[in-house]
Amino acid sequence: MKIQATTNIGKTKYVFQIEDEDMEALHLAAVLGNAPDYCPLCKNDKFFALDSNKDKEGNVYVNVVCKKCFAKAKLGRYKAKGFFWHKFEKYVPKGTQKDTQDSPPDNPFNDDIPPAEEPSELPF
Repeated sequence: MKIQATTNIGKTKYVFQIEDEDMEALHLAAVLGNAPDYCPLCKNDKFFALDSNKDKEGNVYVNVVCKKCFAKAKLGRYKAKGFFWHKFEKYVPKGTQKDTQDSPPDNPFNDDIPPAEEPSELPF
């Protein structure tokens, strides 16, 4: 069985194609196709990015990142099979221990896009 899920994250359209007979694959396609599109921390509902990273053991972690405040919603997996999106977590730059609201966060992406006060100020 071929499963296809399409979603827009930010201004990028993603098409996920999974070929599998397992119901878990169908559930994964449904979850990926319904990524979070609202950040309750900064009220952003337009500017997001799909991000991933790999640890030393080869585990891949998938996140939806708010491009306004850089909060992350992680893709989680239930122990008894199935997937879900975690709630957005506030971004705290590495090496900082304090949680400040006064200063804007460092840009975790290396794309030279400064954090925006309002979505209309983003350069894309």
